[in-house]
Amino acid sequence: MKKCPYCKTHFTPHVKVGKRQKTCGKPACKKALKSDNNRKWRQRNPDYYSNGYSRLKDWLEENPGYLKNYRESHPEYVKKNREAQRVRDRRKKLHLDIQAQLKRQVPEITNQLWESPNLDINAQLDPKPLEITFILSTLPCLDMQFQLDKALCGEENVAISCRR
Repeated sequence: MKKCPYCKTHFTPHVKVGKRQKTCGKPACKKALKSDNNRKWRQRNPDYYSNGYSRLKDWLEENPGYLKNYRESHPEYVKKNREAQRVRDRRKKLHLDIQAQLKRQVPEITNQLWESPNLDINAQLDPKPLEITFILSTLPCLDMQFQLDKALCGEENVAISCRR
């Protein structure tokens, strides 16, 4: 009987594997063992992936025409890769568009909020949902309870401590 290092249960090793069996055989334990082995291998070989491009480039120079022949003989790979590249391009463009939009909106939204007579979250500012999310996540001085606190405690309770 051996004890599985991951789930801590006792198990009898398979006859053909014997002492070499490390886990009880459950999928979760196998996955954990594989993960540990990969981590240890990466620690022993830290430079393996660092020069991958140069190693690939050298191999392709030694085997001219390999990629062209592979693509010609595997049209399903080419189609799948083309579709995947379109998705990657769309995702990258969308990310860049959102970042650019946020950068353009920051001064306008900030000015709109500072010039507002009341900073109640329910105030009619008409910003788009993306703008609201951005503002609420970047302005720690915007207190959603401001109106409630002001009504209960009077003017001496300052919920907004930011200075412009």
